[in-house]
Formats: sequence, structure tokens, C-alpha cells
Amino acid sequence: MYRRQKQQSSRRQKRFPPLRSVLLSQYMEFVAAVRFLTVLPVPGSPRVFDKDEDTPRLVIGCEYFPLVGLLLALLLWLLVLVLAPLVPQLVLAALLVAALVILTGGLHLDGLMDSCDGLFGGNTRERKLEIMRDSRVGSFGVLGATCLLLLKFALFASVSVHALPLALLIVLPSARWAMVLMSRVFPGARTTGLGAAFHQAVTTERLLATGIIALAIVLTTGQFIGLIVWMMVTITALMLGFWITRSIGGLTGDSYGAIEEVAEVVALLVLVMVRV
Repeated sequence: MYRRQKQQSSRRQKRFPPLRSVLLSQYMEFVAAVRFLTVLPVPGSPRVFDKDEDTPRLVIGCEYFPLVGLLLALLLWLLVLVLAPLVPQLVLAALLVAALVILTGGLHLDGLMDSCDGLFGGNTRERKLEIMRDSRVGSFGVLGATCLLLLKFALFASVSVHALPLALLIVLPSARWAMVLMSRVFPGARTTGLGAAFHQAVTTERLLATGIIALAIVLTTGQFIGLIVWMMVTITALMLGFWITRSIGGLTGDSYGAIEEVAEVVALLVLVMVRV
């Protein structure tokens, strides 16, 4: 009798883990997301793989990607508050672009450059993937990064200073939602590597959670304009995903970074067009 009760209790704990365990697990997911997307120091040692499953799963905390975007937006908002009274808007726009690159460790920009080199520099699928794997930056990568940074600078400079915090709070979470969406919708171009592990880690439930969190952030901060930006980012990401998949048979880790960077530019462009 006692053994049966103990077994039932054990099953119940597996099915309904204690609140402390759930909170700790979610915190580890958040830490993993912050460390994956930024260079920000956060306390805690995130698990690299989830050992509770039959097949080890990379822990990246993808459902917290929009919250990481929100965190970056708040840090840049602080920069705007401090520097807006002291420097011209053009200087402020340049500092925002530089700060965003520094805070993310250039992760997404590196993915954009590798993607441009591979997609525009190769003739076959195999050659494109080979170029994207190469750590050296080619002419297409330099041109792509230069054009994107110039566009981002011009768009930040075109948004009025008082609306910059709103723009950041809408743009950065939306762009990071696009990364998670792409990793679930499209297959990986390779069977190994970070891109393949990322694709396997994003489940349908995690995708829905990410979308809900991203929508909650943009609707709370930008209301109808936030919804428009979120929709345009989603459509743009899907179009890019289809194009890249047709070119190399799927997406890579570099592709996710490239889509995130383009999504930021599209989101800023929409805000400039509606004259925020």
C-alpha cells in the first residue's frame, strides 16, 4: 500500500513538477536566450541540452526571444534618454546602430554577411553552403552589411526623437519573433550545426508562446501601429524564408541572423512611412 502511494506520488510529481522547479527551468531558458542573442552578463548557468528527454534538445529559450528584444530596447531607450539632449539626432542614430551591434555581439550582422556571400556568390546549392560556412567575409557580405547599416542609420535618424523609444520597443521584439517563426516553418539546410539544432529545438508550442509574447509586447507599446509592424515583419520573414529555401534547400544559422537584420530594417521603414 505504501509503495503504491509512493509510486502514485512520484508519477504526480513528474506530471506536475513543483512550482520552484518550473520557475527555475524557465529562468534557465531565459538565461539561455539572453546569452544566445546578446553579450549581456546574466547570473545563472544555462543548460546546453535538456537531459530530461529521450533525444537531447538544445536549450535556447526561444519563447523568450521577444523578451530579449524588449530588454535590448529598454537599454537603448536609456541611451536615448541620456544622449538626446546632448547630441544631434544624426549622432544619436549612429550611436544606436553601434550600440545594437555591440550588445548583440554582431551575431546577426555576421549571419547577414555570410548569407550574402553564399546566396549571391555561389552557383550551386553545395557551393553556396560551402561559402556560407567559410569564416572569411567576401565582397557581397561587405556590401550587404554596409547597405543594411546605412539603411538602419537613416531610418533611426528619420524617426522623431520622442518616438525612438516606441520604435525600439516595437522593432526589436518583432524581429526576434521572426527568427523563431523561420526556424519552425522552414527546414534546416544542413543536418548538423547550430541551424539544425535550432530548428529541432523550436516546437509548435514554443512557437505559439513566442508569437503571443511578441504580440503582447507590440500591442501594449504600439497598439494598432505595433500590430501593423508585427504583420509586415512576419510577411517579410516568410518571403525571405521561401526565397532562401528555394536557393539552398532550407535555412541555416546564418539565415536566421540575416532575416532578423532585414526584419529590423523593414519594421523601421514601416514606422517611418506611417510617420511615427
